[in-house]
Amino acid sequence: MSDVYDVEAVNEKNDKSLDIIPYHGDNIVSIAENAEKMVNAVKKIKRIALSVTNDQDWVDQGGKPYLWASGAEKVARLFGISWRIEEPLFEVFDDGYFQYTYKGKFQMGRHEIEAIGTRSSKDLFFSATKNSDKEGNRILKPPSEIDRGDVKKAAYTNCIGNGVTRILGIRNLTWDDIKGAGIDMSKVSKINYKSKEKTDLSSEAKQKRKAIGEMLMEISGGDINKSQDLLESFTTFEVDGKEIKGKRSLEELSEKQIAVVYGKTKDKYKKRKENDSNVDSADGSKGDSGENKGKQEKKD
Repeated sequence: MSDVYDVEAVNEKNDKSLDIIPYHGDNIVSIAENAEKMVNAVKKIKRIALSVTNDQDWVDQGGKPYLWASGAEKVARLFGISWRIEEPLFEVFDDGYFQYTYKGKFQMGRHEIEAIGTRSSKDLFFSATKNSDKEGNRILKPPSEIDRGDVKKAAYTNCIGNGVTRILGIRNLTWDDIKGAGIDMSKVSKINYKSKEKTDLSSEAKQKRKAIGEMLMEISGGDINKSQDLLESFTTFEVDGKEIKGKRSLEELSEKQIAVVYGKTKDKYKKRKENDSNVDSADGSKGDSGENKGKQEKKD
């Protein structure tokens, strides 16, 4: 069999001479045969790996199959995969939402890779509510209502899932792959991030939201900007010493936030009323004293 040559230019200092690098035809055939064996091996690994999982190890996440940590651990034990996970990186963003990132090294035999797992509190899995805005988009929970531990655990399991599937070369799985392993898609739990229909607040929450607006305006003397400043102060909070600005619009409040803000606004409103009442009483007392003093002077 004739040889195939690849001609490439080399160092100009050598009078622009050419190096001729031979690629033997037998080598090309060998490479192709090995590549085909690798493809078949990956397919076999995928089939065996998926066969040890069950319906509970998978979730339909936005229409795509996602392997839970329980399934990744089963596959890891089957192939003798081990890992070392570093301490997580915790970040807080300007809008108050936060993120955990784990980095780990995964080993199978002499083969080792690095993988990361990241989860943010702004992911719809954690932040989506049942309520929608006027355009039908999901209203997100404020960061203060999202459990930091849940986000941290999700980032950890995401790192394990990514590492195990990556070292085995079985990422980007399809539902056809999953069905081929005997997984019943109808029995897999689903996470739907899209709002199918516009949902609204309860009637009680609507009434409280309206009352909040009326009380804030009265406290602020009818000044919209001052009422917005008050609302922002009531919804501002801290995360690890960092102040996160609150909401300036009642429309942005969730049902849970409305209940909290209603209590704070009502307290502020009562104190304002009590102060006004005390001022009126004091003015009335002064008026009576002056009047009585005048009468006394005339009598004398």
